[in-house]
Amino acid sequence: MALLALVIAILIERYYHGNQSAARDKLSSDNWYFSYLRFCDKSFADKKWYQGWVKDAVEAVLPALLAFVLFKFFDDGFVASFTVLALMVLILVHTFGPQLPSKQLEGYFRAVENGEKQAAYEYAMIFTGKESENEATMVKDVTESIFYKVESQYFSVAIWFVLLGPAGALLYRMLLWQQQENRLGALGKKLHYAMEWLAFRISALTYLLAGDMASGIEQGKGQFFDLEVSGKDLLNTVATASMGLNVDDKNSPCAANRCAISLSQRSGVILFALVAVASLLGWSFV
Repeated sequence: MALLALVIAILIERYYHGNQSAARDKLSSDNWYFSYLRFCDKSFADKKWYQGWVKDAVEAVLPALLAFVLFKFFDDGFVASFTVLALMVLILVHTFGPQLPSKQLEGYFRAVENGEKQAAYEYAMIFTGKESENEATMVKDVTESIFYKVESQYFSVAIWFVLLGPAGALLYRMLLWQQQENRLGALGKKLHYAMEWLAFRISALTYLLAGDMASGIEQGKGQFFDLEVSGKDLLNTVATASMGLNVDDKNSPCAANRCAISLSQRSGVILFALVAVASLLGWSFV
C-alpha cells in the first residue's frame, strides 16, 4: 500500500506543478501546525510542567502520535483499506513540497541566460536564503540548496513514510517547519538531527548510483558513518562529488545547477525503485 500511496501522491504532484502552483501551496500549508503551536503556547506557556522535553513532545511528537493512533483504528476490509490509502495520500501530498527546485529556479535560470546578473543574484538569494559574494559562490550556494530542498521536501519524507508510515512523514515535516522558524527545542533538535542523519545517508547512496560513484565514494567515505557529520553536510559532499561535471563554466555559468537538478531527478527514480522493492518484499512499515 505504501507504493500505491506514493504513486498516487507523485501523480498529484505532477498535476499541480504543471497547472496550479497556488493550489499546490495550499495543500502543503503549515498554517494548521503553527495555529496548533500558538494554541499550546496560549494554553500552557504559564504552566511549570510545560517546559523542556514535555513542551517539545507536545509540539512535535504528539500530532504524529495521534496520526499513528488514527491509522490503528481501521481494521482490515475494503472500506478500511480505501480510507487508509486516502489518508496516506493526503498526508504525503501535504508533507511533500510545496514546489520543486526546478520550478522555483525558472526565473534564476532565465536571468543567468540573459546576462542579468543582479536579477540572478536576487533570485538566488530568495532560493538559498543567503547573499552570495560572487558568481562562483552563488552557483555553489544554489547547487547545495537544490540538494537540500529536494532531500528535505521529497526524499526524506518518502523515506520516513516507508520506515515509520504516515506518522513518520508527518513527524519529519513538523520538525522541519520548526527548524525553519528556529523553534526547535532540545528534544526536537536531537530528533531532527537523527532523522536527517539517517535519511540523508540513504539518499546519498542513490546519488552514488545515479552519478560519479568513484568520486562520491572517495569524497564521502570518511564521513558516512561519522555521527558528528550531519546529514546535510554528508549529502552535499557526496552529491556534489557525484555530479562529475565536465562543462566549461565560462560558457554555461549555471551548468552545475542544471546538473544538480538532473542528478536529483535520476536519484529520485532510484529511490522510488528502492521503495518499490521494499514494499514488494514487505520491508516497509505500511
